[in-house]
Amino acid sequence: MANTAMNDLSNILGTTAPIKQAQNSTNKKAGSSLDMTDFLTLMVAMFQNQDIDNAASTTDMMNQFVQMSVVQAITNISTLIDDSTVLTYAASLVGKEVTIGEVVGKEMVETVGTVIGTGTLNGQQVIFLDNDKSYYLNQILAVGRLPEKQEDVDPDKDEGDGDGDGTGETTGPEKPGEVTA
Repeated sequence: MANTAMNDLSNILGTTAPIKQAQNSTNKKAGSSLDMTDFLTLMVAMFQNQDIDNAASTTDMMNQFVQMSVVQAITNISTLIDDSTVLTYAASLVGKEVTIGEVVGKEMVETVGTVIGTGTLNGQQVIFLDNDKSYYLNQILAVGRLPEKQEDVDPDKDEGDGDGDGTGETTGPEKPGEVTA
């Protein structure tokens, strides 16, 4: 179905070569949705190829143009809010201790450090630790330190005195029914 739509679009635009899907588009969803440039290209093509007996309605086109502008503005605001939220979160970590997780080889290595700054690297938000390294936000395992891994305690290894302290000494009454103070 997508190829049929692309072929119809190439007929409208008056080209004989099939239209390629956007490869270097600034549109984040290139190939799956249209942006304002695509809309304007289609609008110009419709005006260039309109039938003289059935002229395109400029009112309808302007209504669609306004709707497309509103959608684009809302999308831009949403992106701005998302970026602002990430920046605010990263800034809130400055001065706090964090635990970072890195996969080295096949093992998870935990690094604990204090966040001394924040910025962007390759278009993504990063934090800078006091070890002079930067880390992406998705590498943060915890704000603060993770608890130390505890060895599993086997209740069967207790001496059996019932108090769970492993000493084997009873601290309860010496005789049944006796109350200790």
